Amino acid sequence: MSIILIGFMGAGKSTVAKLLAEEFTDLDKLIEEEIEMPIATFFELFGEADFRKIENEVFELAVQKDIIIATGGGIIENPKNLNVLDRASRVVFLTADFDTLWKRISMDWQNVRPLAQDKEAAQLLFEKRMKDYSLVADLTIDVTDKSPEQIAEQIREKWEIE
Repeated sequence: MSIILIGFMGAGKSTVAKLLAEEFTDLDKLIEEEIEMPIATFFELFGEADFRKIENEVFELAVQKDIIIATGGGIIENPKNLNVLDRASRVVFLTADFDTLWKRISMDWQNVRPLAQDKEAAQLLFEKRMKDYSLVADLTIDVTDKSPEQIAEQIREKWEIE
């Protein structure tokens, strides 16, 4: 059964996934392979609604495998994805306060985040998403003062993973 990492941008989903398994699925990377362009470019050309449709299709296929999945922060924006997450039995919500996450997002030059161009808008998005993340999570970990290694260890202990 898959372990699905959810949470807002900057929570460390991909970093923790790498520590849990050498081979893991980064949903954003799978989507970029599918659309053959960076997500930010797709957002500019086609908008969020079209992106969310593709995200759902790729996610539905990914969860059929027994793997570690690092999702994008907006995975919970699509009700279909919420249903998939609700049926999954190992969903980990990585959380922190907004200021911590914003600091991480601001320092991350490798990832272009179309929905994090403005701090106030990002904070509203953060507040909007928190409830849905919590509703589908089987395990919630506050990552504020934890290293990625500590987070991965907590997940391993929860489900007795080596």
